[in-house]
Amino acid sequence: MNQSKQSLSKQTAISHEEMEARMQEVQALDSKERERYSMVKDTYTGEHYVRYIQHHLNLMEGGVEEVYDYLLPVDTDDVLSIVLGEQEYDYPKQWERSYLRGSHIDAYIWFDPSTLEREEDEEQVAQELSDMLDGFRVQGKFDDDAIRELFKRIDERLDHE
Repeated sequence: MNQSKQSLSKQTAISHEEMEARMQEVQALDSKERERYSMVKDTYTGEHYVRYIQHHLNLMEGGVEEVYDYLLPVDTDDVLSIVLGEQEYDYPKQWERSYLRGSHIDAYIWFDPSTLEREEDEEQVAQELSDMLDGFRVQGKFDDDAIRELFKRIDERLDHE
């Protein structure tokens, strides 16, 4: 099967050109000054996506406009309820499963937002362990019992993960 004719979910990276050739807008959903939502359909497979396009003015780069494009796969049963306004689709609130991210320059790749939650959890645990070590140093007791107690607290915290 020609790769461009298969579901986007089976591809790792999709060029901007291929994405533009495949996506057809079905319904505009919402538009604000620098962002736009629409329901789009892959003309090759019939799969639907909520498309969120965000225009960002990068002042650090001299006012260069950057365009971010996100496509969230939508189950067939949900298409109508989103189009009729019965189901929310706001980015990033409702975007809890893998979606495509790209731009008018970069290829589109799949992004799994659950990895962000794991990273945030890991950062929180790292901060807690760092705080334990700081507290241990400030306390100034470095005998065997104090070290054993510190390791016990660290083990207990890591066992909750």
